[in-house]
Amino acid sequence: MKNCFVSSFLILLLNLCFSCTDKKSTEIDQLNDFSYGFHYRNLDSTSYYARKSYYLAEKYNYKDGEAEALNNLAFVDIVKMQYADAYSRLDSILDITDNHLELLIAYIQQMRLCQRQSQNREFYECREHAQQSLRRINEERHLLSERQKHRLIYAESELAIVTSTYYYYVGLERQSIEAIESISPEVENDTAQWLNYLYNVGAGGIITQGTQTEINQKEFDYLMRCYLLAKQYNCPYFLANSLEALAEHLTVFDYRMQLMSDNQPAMKFINPQNVSSEELPLWLAENALSLFESYGDTYQTAGAYRTLATCCLSKTDYDGALQNLELALSDTLIFQAPDLVASIREQLSVVYSAIDQKNESDYKI
Repeated sequence: MKNCFVSSFLILLLNLCFSCTDKKSTEIDQLNDFSYGFHYRNLDSTSYYARKSYYLAEKYNYKDGEAEALNNLAFVDIVKMQYADAYSRLDSILDITDNHLELLIAYIQQMRLCQRQSQNREFYECREHAQQSLRRINEERHLLSERQKHRLIYAESELAIVTSTYYYYVGLERQSIEAIESISPEVENDTAQWLNYLYNVGAGGIITQGTQTEINQKEFDYLMRCYLLAKQYNCPYFLANSLEALAEHLTVFDYRMQLMSDNQPAMKFINPQNVSSEELPLWLAENALSLFESYGDTYQTAGAYRTLATCCLSKTDYDGALQNLELALSDTLIFQAPDLVASIREQLSVVYSAIDQKNESDYKI
């Protein structure tokens, strides 16, 4: 009788422990979901929920939760160009879990780091690791929970977008387009990734069929959809990206006049202050810059200054272009991104040539 009572007590104790662990893992998952939900809205909130999740997961030895929290924290590090911290967190994931979903996301983030830092061989190595993890996931895809399926939508679409971005910048146009076209329609179930998709198609280089006027209009439509949805869901990152890309589309005089003529309701929406057509690209780029600075994206802030310089150049405002390009180079963190720095210095060379300062032009190349 005594042994029976002891056995029953132990079973009850074990059930209580498992119940407690399940509750804690659910709480940790929810914290990670909150962190992910703030990715393109607020970096401080992304970090706050990820840290809470990480410490709780570490306490209860929930390795998958730890890995997911580290992926969220690495996302923040990459945005802030704290690349050494990002590498450290992503390497830790490889050590603490064999969950191929979190490994896949870690490899994709390493791919983005390699793309930003022009590390071509390392990019392909990380991509191969990512594809290996994806193959392992696909072997048991039918066993994934609903939450895991949603996270996989993020991972697969992010893999395609990062790959497309890399191919675009190394001049492989066809491969860049194919990567974007591989994205599943399920991406619409993840608002952040759907915004990412809309922006990447609208920004240019993906739509190739039709006349230049038709391509401009299609890209404008994608960017407006991105802008309106980002505004609805309060995503400053994609608000800024769509505004910056719209500014670039409107910089060329002929394109601007055609798009303004054909899209008057949309123009009233993005230009409520009725800024003149000549000043509109600059005004949109300034708004994008302000949003990127508030959000805290170091890389995109430098890119926004470069776009402002392009707008100034289109009006032959060389002093304004020079000032913005110098500001683009003012944060030393961006020197971790050689291609970005090279593109800024290339514009500097153009500006110095235009104002007949040959020595400075040669030096800045």
